[in-house]
Amino acid sequence: MTKARTKGQKLAMRRRRALLTAAPEGLPELAPIERRYQSGRKVTADRDPQRTVLKARCAHMGKDDTKENRRMMRMAMMGDQAGQAIALGATGPKEAARLWQAFTTLDAADEVYHRRILGRSRHAKCGKVEFMPERFEARPDDKPSYRTEDQKDAAAVKAWTQWHGAVGHLASHEQSAIWDGVYLRGELQRGGVLTTMGSAFVQALRILSGVSATKGLI
Repeated sequence: MTKARTKGQKLAMRRRRALLTAAPEGLPELAPIERRYQSGRKVTADRDPQRTVLKARCAHMGKDDTKENRRMMRMAMMGDQAGQAIALGATGPKEAARLWQAFTTLDAADEVYHRRILGRSRHAKCGKVEFMPERFEARPDDKPSYRTEDQKDAAAVKAWTQWHGAVGHLASHEQSAIWDGVYLRGELQRGGVLTTMGSAFVQALRILSGVSATKGLI
């Protein structure tokens, strides 16, 4: 009864027979070379990078890695700490969507104003990672902007002024809470529980969403 051989053992035997056949008579046989195996533990990477992100969000929110929780973490607001605070502090999905819309519109207006008018980033600069340029393609459903640079600048100033006017209707501590969330001056939630700063942010955003709706900003 012959023992089963692995593919590597079979290849080694074929090489040995080939060497013996090709070697001239009288020369000694070459010593066999043992195969070296990698040391350490084999690490298997997750084939789905999106699943890795969703698992990290579940851990950040203090939730178990279940199918239902991963489905919830796919929402856009779960990728932002302000959105996570909104999801935790809102009374329901409808209010969460309304608060998230108010926050993202304010955040976008502030970011565009800093980039176009002030010419600087809102956040600290960090090391730049170079990437190969990718081909840019337009889709049929894309809506290109035909505005001039001056028109874009004027729109950025108008949006920023309107939103700052809306924030100005709030009390001073509520204004501070709003900008704490926009500029992420601290933790808004920790392990799925709102911090003091996070609770103040959601409450102030609830008032701001009402003011902005009255002014027609959302």
